[in-house]
Amino acid sequence: MTRFFELPELVAHVAHHLDHKSISRLMRTSRQLHSFCTPALYYNVYADYRPRRKNLFASKESIDAFARNVDLVRDLDMDLMDMVYYVNCVFVYQDQPSALPLPLVDGVFTGAHEAQQEERMRLSRRPRWLAPPDPQIRTLFPIPPMTLLTKLDLHLGFPTPSSSSDPCPYSLPSSKDSRATLTQTCWLLDSNPHLLDLRLTRLTIRYRRDIRLLSRAVFGLKRLQEAKFELLRWNEDGAERDLWATRGLALAMFFACSPALRKFHYEVMVDTDFRGEEARDEYLSMGQEQPMSWEMTEDNDDDEDGDEGDGDESRDELAVPRLRKEPVVHLTSLHLWNFEEQYLSETEFRSMLEHCPNLTTILVPPIHSIQHPQQLAQEIAQQLCPKLTNIEKAPYSDASNALVFRILEALPAQQAQRCLFPSWSFLVPGLTSDDIGSMFRRQSATLREIELMGCRNIDSKAIRTILVECWGLGRLQVQFGPLEGTNHQQRQPPLCINLDDAIEYPWGCTRIQDLHLTIAIPDEPLHRSKEMGLVPYYDRPPPTTLSPAETAQFQSLEALYRQIGALIGLERLTLKAVYYGLAGLRPADTNFEWNSFPGMLNLKNEETGRPGYLQLLGGLTKLNTLFGKKAAVVLNENNQ
Repeated sequence: MTRFFELPELVAHVAHHLDHKSISRLMRTSRQLHSFCTPALYYNVYADYRPRRKNLFASKESIDAFARNVDLVRDLDMDLMDMVYYVNCVFVYQDQPSALPLPLVDGVFTGAHEAQQEERMRLSRRPRWLAPPDPQIRTLFPIPPMTLLTKLDLHLGFPTPSSSSDPCPYSLPSSKDSRATLTQTCWLLDSNPHLLDLRLTRLTIRYRRDIRLLSRAVFGLKRLQEAKFELLRWNEDGAERDLWATRGLALAMFFACSPALRKFHYEVMVDTDFRGEEARDEYLSMGQEQPMSWEMTEDNDDDEDGDEGDGDESRDELAVPRLRKEPVVHLTSLHLWNFEEQYLSETEFRSMLEHCPNLTTILVPPIHSIQHPQQLAQEIAQQLCPKLTNIEKAPYSDASNALVFRILEALPAQQAQRCLFPSWSFLVPGLTSDDIGSMFRRQSATLREIELMGCRNIDSKAIRTILVECWGLGRLQVQFGPLEGTNHQQRQPPLCINLDDAIEYPWGCTRIQDLHLTIAIPDEPLHRSKEMGLVPYYDRPPPTTLSPAETAQFQSLEALYRQIGALIGLERLTLKAVYYGLAGLRPADTNFEWNSFPGMLNLKNEETGRPGYLQLLGGLTKLNTLFGKKAAVVLNENNQ
């Protein structure tokens, strides 16, 4: 087994081979290397237990080394079990006599000494709302508290029940109690007022009191610039209670954040993986147990409104001890992700945007009962957030579809840069394809990224407008969702560009690097030759003779290949063919894995008369991925 030495130990190990002068020089070099390397080694600490791997808290040696250098940590990435173990080790440290206030120097306080005394006293006092230490069923080692963090990532997901062969050697009971771990999380935030970047993922909120504790802790982070809160909601009995308990959490977190905030991300996840009966039973029991003794108390500096009752409190009241009133003038990115409509009302959404005068990026969540989406969009684009350039719609919901398109419509000309609408099969009432074409035409010089999925207001003409006029595009994804309607004519999928529209004008988006497009092609004469009793052109004996109709369709396809071949910056191409009957008597054929583009990847053969157009794609020297429905071709440097 390889033995690892710390630097002083390594020096001592080899010193007996050297003379006195060499030993002195080596010791001096050792101290220099130690002072130079150690801060970098402990600047970022990753503590996330994984079986059969090196883990920070799995050995006394690594814990001792960490405890000696804990004041060097600035960037901490930690999971739930590691956080619980660390917090309990800090409790052990605080209970030592050595953790008491420092003795006076000559009976006199200096300014620095007084500040140090106050900080040590503050951290040695454990607030009454903090869950008590776990029973010491594991060996705990004293670790001083980290107080100088600038970046903190906490992954608070409920622990997976470990197998008997690989249990976590330092797991503690409170890791299974979200009430306790939330208080430990808030205590960790209180201990690190210098945080610039905070990410709390898989966070479980079960009570209105939890909102108070968390918002109070976030309010104390006066320098916070980036905040991400990922709330976990279990898809199980009690979901309605969860919705009530977390109602207003997004608003509470937003108004608790510092005026220095630059990015705010709030997401609600639904967890359908119960991680075993034990975890599910533990979670469900949280709403049934009586409050613990430490949950019945409040600190002296609490607000006068006290704890919330179970049934008397209005469900719309926000349990926030303090609210930031000034605008967040540095905020440029606001992501409100994966909500249910009931989480945020139109009034609450507007109250957030009123504090974001310099917002450039917004992910619009589903918003409950928008009365006048066009009027609200005008207000957002022209008054509340006049600097918007990137607009994205939250997926998996039809709520606020109209608002997102109307915001794009209301923006000043040539301001939008990214428009992402990743939702399946929706229709915006009163919005025509001509309206959408006009929207993109007004932003044609500035748009860099467009994603359209399933919007049935968009037809082939609007897609043509994008391809022809948006010359600055770097990425375009146009993709349809489920087929609509019952008869064959209605079941032609939306969000395709007809072959005739694709070749009518030269494409202006010649700078594009990532293109995802579906071409709708009449299924006669090339696609349905066998079913029509004709021999397909590729099965005919040479020399191949094409009918006038086949020749005309190949000429259209050749024009399409020339359009694609002109995109010399293209790196990724997803190209699909949909074949449909012009008379609408047959359903559209969307079997992308079988629907090829005739002649596209063939070289022309004069002797056999077989058409081929691969040479038209010879300018795509940067292309590395060609993707269809179920298969992808990755091109490396040798076979481009």
